[in-house]
Amino acid sequence: MKRLISVTGILVMAAGLAQADWFFRGTPNGWAADALDPVSGSLYETCRTFGEGDAGGGPRFKIDRYGDWTESYPAEDYAVGSNQSLVIQFDSSTQQITTESVADCDTTVTDSWYFRGTPNGWGTTAMAFEGDNRWCTTESFGTGDGGGGPRFKIDHTGDWTESYPETDYFVSSNTTYDICFDAGTRQIDVTEASGSDLTLSSLGAEYSPTATTFAIWSPDSSNIGLVVDGVGYTLPRVADQLGYTGIYGIELPGDLHGVEYYFTIDGVPVRDPYGKMALPNQDVNIVMDMSRTDPVGGWVAPPPLIEREDAVIYEIHIRDFTIDSTSGVSAANRGKYLGMVEGGTTYQGATTGIDHLKELGVTHVQILPFYDFSTCSDPADTSCYNWGYDPRNFNVPEERYATTTDTIERVREVKTMINEFHKAGIRVIMDVVYNHTFDYEMFENISMRYYTDTDLSGTGNSIDANVPMVGRMIRDSLEYWTREYRLDGYRFDLVGIFDHDEYGDWGRYLNQQFPDRDLLLYGEPWNGYASDPREAERVRLGTIAREETGHVGVFNPKYREAIKGNNDDGYGGGFAFNQGEIWAMDFGSRAGIRYTNDPDQVIDLWDPMYATDPEQTINYVSAHDNLALRDKILAWAALNGVPENSDYLRRIQNYANGIVLTSQGIPFLHGGVEMLRDKDGDHNSYKSPDSVNKIRWNWKIDNADIYSYYRDAIALRKAHPGFRMNTWDEIDQNVTTIRHADDVLVTDIDAGANGDTWSRILVIYNSGGNFSYPLPSGTWKVAMEKNDPTAGNGRTVTGSMVAEGTAVTVLYQE
Repeated sequence: MKRLISVTGILVMAAGLAQADWFFRGTPNGWAADALDPVSGSLYETCRTFGEGDAGGGPRFKIDRYGDWTESYPAEDYAVGSNQSLVIQFDSSTQQITTESVADCDTTVTDSWYFRGTPNGWGTTAMAFEGDNRWCTTESFGTGDGGGGPRFKIDHTGDWTESYPETDYFVSSNTTYDICFDAGTRQIDVTEASGSDLTLSSLGAEYSPTATTFAIWSPDSSNIGLVVDGVGYTLPRVADQLGYTGIYGIELPGDLHGVEYYFTIDGVPVRDPYGKMALPNQDVNIVMDMSRTDPVGGWVAPPPLIEREDAVIYEIHIRDFTIDSTSGVSAANRGKYLGMVEGGTTYQGATTGIDHLKELGVTHVQILPFYDFSTCSDPADTSCYNWGYDPRNFNVPEERYATTTDTIERVREVKTMINEFHKAGIRVIMDVVYNHTFDYEMFENISMRYYTDTDLSGTGNSIDANVPMVGRMIRDSLEYWTREYRLDGYRFDLVGIFDHDEYGDWGRYLNQQFPDRDLLLYGEPWNGYASDPREAERVRLGTIAREETGHVGVFNPKYREAIKGNNDDGYGGGFAFNQGEIWAMDFGSRAGIRYTNDPDQVIDLWDPMYATDPEQTINYVSAHDNLALRDKILAWAALNGVPENSDYLRRIQNYANGIVLTSQGIPFLHGGVEMLRDKDGDHNSYKSPDSVNKIRWNWKIDNADIYSYYRDAIALRKAHPGFRMNTWDEIDQNVTTIRHADDVLVTDIDAGANGDTWSRILVIYNSGGNFSYPLPSGTWKVAMEKNDPTAGNGRTVTGSMVAEGTAVTVLYQE
């Protein structure tokens, strides 16, 4: 059934006088002043038939108070569709204009009928008059309400004094219907709706210079509105397409770039979940022509990445990186997107900022959340600090890190940051938080189906990606950031609240859409300390192998704990502290690969041997969460009577990540760890001040030996693919581990099998005293020893080699 679309203009302006004379002026009457007919109180009405418009534009009109243009509404002409008859009602007390399509203007419509039922919470939704006593609406029904299944009535005056049928009219669940009522016979016709013929490319506001398409998912209500630049529209149901269901949308003509808009659900304003820009701290989005936001000079290609295992990831927070004056970054750019990539900065001759990262040799920066988050809502309040794990708008860049309030320039600054990293040979990973929202407010007025019944994130409002359209929203958001901002990967906060197959599907889709980008996708394989009845279906160590084709991975907490022990205190020891379990080190150093290359074999969900590809394993000892590595070491020292200024503690700082950087899998470094960064023992500094979180670049001068170790260890890894095997088979066939007592682990690598110029590599992790290792036959050269990656300088040894304790020793044969 073809449905005529009712359009409502909602205009908030100064109230007029109820008894004033009001006039219609528009293209149908050549802009003459024709008096409106009073209906009752402040309500006036007329019916007009519109053609194609006039020389000044398409069909349109205004309501003029005195007929002399001294006061008229709306501010801009009210545009309507061509070749149609409309009943126009005007409320002089609110300046609200309502237009309703009719077959012709021969019959004046002064009556009203209302739909009332479970889709609109038994409120009053005005039905559209279609002539011949027929009143129609399109409604989407869910499963009903507390009083029963999906059902409705037709109410004459909206006060239940006259309604039909006598008992509720029941329909099928989760179905959209065209509902028509004959006011003469009181007959109700219900047919399943086919939806409008609007073609979608995505949801949200999709801009073009000639028209913008607006669309939103609403599974529970069909009373969907849209307010664009102060003018309201009723949105019809759109035919299911591209995997989208339950969508309402409309296309509006004209160039709408920069125009404000919001959706309404049952009259309640809601933000666009797909919005590309928003007014700060308001439920108002902005239509964006994203082609105006590209970096000056255009995009450069991202740096090449041959294999995902070639990555060395460095985690940093935008504000932390440059807010301190020792960063050398210009005052206006400190703590901002542009500060991240301001070149040529130094502190006492040492490089800082992006030049430091280039010198360090990392391949990827993982940046803590920079979508729009809720806390620190006033950018001018520089005393407020937050990591950003409280999302407000998933697709809008955070304004706090921009140097300007201009929305175009805010986006351009984000893109410039990414582009400049690419120019520097560094890829960019965005930390994303799709597992929860900062509050139910984000989606609750659209539908509570966005959220799980049981809180899994620890925040009280976890997202339910098992709802198909919610999982699709996350996938669309990932695709949008990848396509529009040229991001190179995503770190998923609490990815463990999602099903592993959903996570794998996101990876498969993104890699299909961007086959040449070699995206890195990885996350935390746990939830927010929740009991989950779907535990076996979620992303865990024991399930990630099943998603090998999605090229998705997880952090390896088992290897982290094997190296350093507990996360938030000095207990637990770990191999870096000459304690811990050598077997756990054995498994972790081989990228945690499974005993057999069978992804479908059911194993324990936290089995340390879990991967079928080394790219599934992110190796690390510290990150923004929990104690910084230096703070962990100091906490351990306090428990064990070791002075804070002991060189032994500095040696542990190197040893822990020396292990990470010489293990199979993908290494991850917490920003500042290469400079002995500490956070005053704060294990959860998400809202602590700059004094706790900021990078102090004098650390690089004060701890030059630590920095040199990390720089040289990274260079060693990047130069030798023997440390970077690419498959389960390559590790199984070419990497052998040998345990000596409880404190020495030796890894024997057939490096030549992975194209290395070194034919064979020996890596010794020694957590005891000096250890004399009997070398295999032949002549060996020392590449790394004595807490110094360059100490060996290729010196030749045979027979045996003394490997110092609390150190990584690397030998090789050419």
